[in-house]
Amino acid sequence: MKVLFLINPNAGGRGNRKAVELARERFVSAGWDVAPEFTKSPEHAADLISSSRDNGFDLLVVAGGDGTVHNAVQSIPLGSLEDPSPLPIAIIPLGSGNDFFRGTGAPFDPAGAALNIIEGRNTPVDIGIVEPLSPDGSLRDEKPVRFINSAGAGIDSQTLATRENAPAFLSARYEILFLITLFTLHPLDVRLEADDWTIEREVSMVLCCNNGWFGTGMRVAPDAKINDGQFDVLIIDKMPKWRFVANLHKVFKGTHLELDTIEIRPASSLTIHCKPEQRVATDGDRAYPTPVRIRLIPGGVTLRTSHLNGRKL
Repeated sequence: MKVLFLINPNAGGRGNRKAVELARERFVSAGWDVAPEFTKSPEHAADLISSSRDNGFDLLVVAGGDGTVHNAVQSIPLGSLEDPSPLPIAIIPLGSGNDFFRGTGAPFDPAGAALNIIEGRNTPVDIGIVEPLSPDGSLRDEKPVRFINSAGAGIDSQTLATRENAPAFLSARYEILFLITLFTLHPLDVRLEADDWTIEREVSMVLCCNNGWFGTGMRVAPDAKINDGQFDVLIIDKMPKWRFVANLHKVFKGTHLELDTIEIRPASSLTIHCKPEQRVATDGDRAYPTPVRIRLIPGGVTLRTSHLNGRKL
């Protein structure tokens, strides 16, 4: 097994190098040929991934957090259930959130995460893409943005906007940024068009969940699976700010769905129109402004893992 081991040097703090070395040693002990690369920028990582097949690599291992994984999936060759991607991806979690990795159920410690990869098998998982639309609903001639975890509009996008202007020590504290944003939160008038349902109403948030975890450990879509061919679309209606605060703890336990202002609907494609216009949040980043079409590619990514959806394969 020839492995391209991409490492985000900014993820994981002081324990980064030690964790990476421990994982690398496990790979070498398994007889794998490992080429470590500390990435200098997302563009540098993209160049390494784009040339990986020409250089004979069989597997891409990414060491970092959700942002690192998000950047990596922009460049890997996509596949399908019938024709899987030729470059499987695997993860050593080093970030502050690691929500996508959390959804697999694999061990978080470096040795356990490495063993999860060594003992794993190549498994097709779903990926989403965000496509920008013109006001008339036609596709714009711009490159779609991929996401592996979640995409949507509302308080998540507004929280990410808050983070862009927040001190560095708050960048990983999503729940605090969420509460700060709540004071200036404005609801959105949305029109949501899925395959077999349409909604027009005022909402605080709409989120297409490919995975059940979000925002550093919030269990927003408890039944979402990353290989079931559909999103779990979380819709939170406009509600008083005090009610947001009073029920925030429920999101970490996945019991928020008992509220009458929250629902989840299935969809494999969703078009979002909203007023005011807002940039769509994708895996902790912000992509195109609305309107957008968000759609799923079943089996678009091949994930090497021995755990999936919280269970051992």
